[in-house]
Amino acid sequence: MRALAVALAGALVSSGCGSRGAPSASPTPIVLTTTLPSGLVEIAIVPAYRVGSVVTVPVTITATRGSISGPVAAHIYASGIGEGGRPSEVQVRALATSSATVAAGQRRTTTLSWDGRDDHSVVVPSDAYVLIVEVVVDDGGGPRTVRAAATLQLSD
Repeated sequence: MRALAVALAGALVSSGCGSRGAPSASPTPIVLTTTLPSGLVEIAIVPAYRVGSVVTVPVTITATRGSISGPVAAHIYASGIGEGGRPSEVQVRALATSSATVAAGQRRTTTLSWDGRDDHSVVVPSDAYVLIVEVVVDDGGGPRTVRAAATLQLSD
């Protein structure tokens, strides 16, 4: 009976149950997918970023027909309550982008970086911020701009 208990305890520890070592240095990314009629835009985020650190966000574009160019623009917004108690959003920062055109059957990944500062170079406080990524879709119906979004949580 004791041998069975020791074997079971060993199996639980080796499978990840029981005590654990130090937490992983890199959290598992969460991929947020925006489905387009002619492809996908995938934004990979982690559960939280440190205030004052550089936030890097991989953006993957997959075209199934026509072409998708982007990101052509990327912005960080803060949400809150404006005048009159109405919800409002204010742009915190416009991000530099490196746009690529992805043809049907292709997939490309680019990375957006945000230094955690606003447009006046002030470090933003701990809060949730919205990343808006714009791409241009041209699938035969004329080019049009489409947006994909993700929430970035900054914590102390």
